[in-house]
Amino acid sequence: MGYFWNTKVLYQKSYDVRLRFLEIFTELGYGHLTTAFSEAEIMISIMEIAMRFDHNKKPIDKFVLSKGHGAGMAFPVLEDLGILSKKDTAAVVRKGGDINILKEYVTPGFEFYGGSLGIGIGMAAGLALGLKQNRSDSIVYCLMGDAECYEGSVWEAILFASHNRLNNLVVIVDRNYLGCSDFTENMCQLEPFSKKWSCCNWNVQEVDGHTYEELLSALINVRKRTTDRPTCIIADTVKGKGLEYLSNIPLRHGYMPKGKDDIKMSFECLEHLGGDYDRFIADTSK
Repeated sequence: MGYFWNTKVLYQKSYDVRLRFLEIFTELGYGHLTTAFSEAEIMISIMEIAMRFDHNKKPIDKFVLSKGHGAGMAFPVLEDLGILSKKDTAAVVRKGGDINILKEYVTPGFEFYGGSLGIGIGMAAGLALGLKQNRSDSIVYCLMGDAECYEGSVWEAILFASHNRLNNLVVIVDRNYLGCSDFTENMCQLEPFSKKWSCCNWNVQEVDGHTYEELLSALINVRKRTTDRPTCIIADTVKGKGLEYLSNIPLRHGYMPKGKDDIKMSFECLEHLGGDYDRFIADTSK
């Protein structure tokens, strides 16, 4: 795990993957921009730093993307890793695209994405139990959305994981406070969110989900198994991070810029931030 990464490099990656996401999905014509932008730093932290790959670029650890609406951000990150080329992405991300290309490159490892919300954490817990029984040192990382935690299946998996002491399971919750139609605390209050996980016997940490220093600090001891509990990292984020005119606004869940003027504005709003992360924080933290 690259604990000594230059954070300026990482924050430049944050900008680069957001820009690349815009390129891919404005061309496609649809996607989930705001939910993908809230998870960019989390995805980079998991896939580019925390996870281990072998010499053939096949993952040793496992990644379950339970937050399926954010699956689009996997493509620019996989490109940055050198696992997918832009040509590969173009072959997959199009109407009638060849999903077998994605399967060839990222499974096993990138075990699951998409589908009905609330499924991924159960799959991740099952993977973690199997790996533990086989005495594997692999870690299972699972990225969830916060509104996804309304699902009863999520809490069944939470109890299952703590009962089986799955300290090889790390769940990161993208806590952007928005579901598809409204703020989570208006729809069905989740707070006190961290206490609910703690009461289920999980090791819980709360971090700024757009700050690599905090994300990596939370991930640094995962492989040491310093606790017999599964770990939940609640990452506080902004839905639409990087595009202020779309940030923290209900009913922008499945939004993608369309039309020449709208697309131009989205690129210009992101590009004026460039790799200047101090300005990035200042412009979109509210």
